[in-house]
Amino acid sequence: MPTVALSVDFLNSLARIPLSQQKKVREFTEKFRTNPKAPSINYEKIHGVKDKRVRTVRISLSYRAIVLHPETGDVYVLVWVDHHDEAMAWAKDKSFEINPSTGALQVYSVSAVETIVPISRPSEPSQHGLLPQFSSKLLLSFGVPRVLIPTVRAVRTKEEMLALTQHIPTEAAEALIWLSEGVPPDEVRAALRTAPTEKIDTEDFDKALQNPDTRRRFTTVESQYDLSAMLDAPLEKWRVFLHPSQVYLVNANFSGPALVLGGAGTGKTIVAMHRAKYLASRVFPASEDRVLFVTYSINLAKNVEQNVKSLCGSYASRIEVTNLHSWAVGFMRGMGAKFEIVNEDDLRLAWQQAVEDCGAQVWDVAFIRQEWERIVRANDIRSKDEYLRFSRVGSSKALPRPDRARIWQVFERFQEIINASGKCDWLDVIRDTRIYLEKNKPVLPYRAVVVDETQDLHPEELRLIRRLVREGPNDLFMVGDAHQRIYDRKSVLGKCGIDVLGRISRLNINYRTTEQIRDWAVKLLGKTDFDNLDGGSDDLNGYISLLSGPTPEVSHFETAEAEGDFVKKTIRVLLEERSPENVCIVARSNAAVKTYKSFMQEMSIPFYVLGNADEEETPGIRLSTMHRIKGLEFPCILLAGMNDGVLPRWSPSFKDDATARTENDVRERCLLFVAATRARDRLIITSFGSPSPFLRFLPASA
Repeated sequence: MPTVALSVDFLNSLARIPLSQQKKVREFTEKFRTNPKAPSINYEKIHGVKDKRVRTVRISLSYRAIVLHPETGDVYVLVWVDHHDEAMAWAKDKSFEINPSTGALQVYSVSAVETIVPISRPSEPSQHGLLPQFSSKLLLSFGVPRVLIPTVRAVRTKEEMLALTQHIPTEAAEALIWLSEGVPPDEVRAALRTAPTEKIDTEDFDKALQNPDTRRRFTTVESQYDLSAMLDAPLEKWRVFLHPSQVYLVNANFSGPALVLGGAGTGKTIVAMHRAKYLASRVFPASEDRVLFVTYSINLAKNVEQNVKSLCGSYASRIEVTNLHSWAVGFMRGMGAKFEIVNEDDLRLAWQQAVEDCGAQVWDVAFIRQEWERIVRANDIRSKDEYLRFSRVGSSKALPRPDRARIWQVFERFQEIINASGKCDWLDVIRDTRIYLEKNKPVLPYRAVVVDETQDLHPEELRLIRRLVREGPNDLFMVGDAHQRIYDRKSVLGKCGIDVLGRISRLNINYRTTEQIRDWAVKLLGKTDFDNLDGGSDDLNGYISLLSGPTPEVSHFETAEAEGDFVKKTIRVLLEERSPENVCIVARSNAAVKTYKSFMQEMSIPFYVLGNADEEETPGIRLSTMHRIKGLEFPCILLAGMNDGVLPRWSPSFKDDATARTENDVRERCLLFVAATRARDRLIITSFGSPSPFLRFLPASA
């Protein structure tokens, strides 16, 4: 039976043509999948084309699809669709080859590459190639096509290298970027999940289509369902095309809990969703088996649930997606528990009253509350004696035993106030759920739990997650990144009963943002040390993007009025080239969002303030707080009002506590890092009055 495949370029080109033609392409593609040899399909040669195996087929009177059909084998690959003339022009100088070193099917254009980096050009004695120390044999082993070796040798700057990578096979591009940054070849090979292969048959396209690097950009159509899913959403490439390092993590057989780290945009959530599908379909396929997918945010859980339904087909019915708090509430109420969650305002008043009732005003309320959550709750301390004995090494402030005894009185009074209200806070619910599971040992249907945004979870929440599934192979799969920790919750997995020793992996390639945005955002973090969620250290060495675009634009204004005028003018310009839904204005707080919302009202521009994920189809420019935008992405982000006092925020409790000030500074930098890395193509940052100190040492554009 013929093998039919689609390329990522075909799906990209499909998304750009008129909807009327997309419908015709869909009809053709469905027939093509069924029988690419049908007499009604007329394959025509293209005159002057570089690769003689390329053919054109008619979609309509004016539109053509480009098909790669090797002379040997029975393979048909749809690689492009466009208006007749544009389709011919695209195909004219493309080469489709099976790389003799890696076995991957590659697409490239020699002429496009040489336009960016001329092989022959005047040189100066001080100018050298960027990779002179590496042999051609080594470069070939990473998948660089032999014909492009002279061009690679001619690259002199990082900017030229980044421009070159837009036009060469991605596996070669990744290797060249890492090598140019000084990463040793062995580490590059490990990151790419490449290994020496047996002798390659450069005419065996069937085998080449199964190569992990090929599958970054080509997919074999296995069923009508798969084809329909791709044609319904041609730009949602994450459902089909994965990096080999991602495929490895999705399909790996882990002997116990596994942790995946990675900077913003590296596809951690995507890997987690594919992992859930793999577990439900391959590892735990029984009809009664369930896979639980949990995250911290309600909105992120809703987004993931929609994507899981789209990705997993019939397996989605056995994958339960929820945020942990909702799961705990639902479970406990199902067990007959009755309770009401106390809101943040009432919590604040309860702490204030407890401090006053105990005459403990010598300590700031914020410090007392932090002590409760970071020390008592995080370490499951249940008595005064345990608290007095607990080692506070590394804590922000020393507390002698007499002081601890007085503070414990505040804790007890706080509990009395909350209990008297008939309410409880979220950590009470989480702890009580865990204790119920430990005591009663109910049989839960979950064979595996997948956890997203692990860095946001409190130790008590992680202890509950450990109780949701029996210990064993492939029981817990967790993804996270301490560089994106925007809440005051720092946990060590091992101390929460989750042993990931020897099962920690890292993703390094940012698929969302341009290299310019990634580089700018990483600089925001400064020289801060970050943890790996298990007590070790983590960094962003090797964290790269192969996408390129404009440098982030930083503009400062003396007054709020001047900044407002700039924002309004910028929005008008952006809407001349983008749809409103592709632009998001991001501010620190809900109050600040209201200010920029008023600008949209003044200009009669449709807008939508991000809140409920169910309403995301509402038309208009998006507005969001910095916390709400986490987990989302937009082609263009405008970060407005990034002023001193807004970022970082200040608390009186920091005055005499250097450790607390430092921790807050890191958390606030992470918040700005998260907000900035939601931008795919363009990032604009504004401030007025006095700019955030985080921006003062970064280049400004105005």
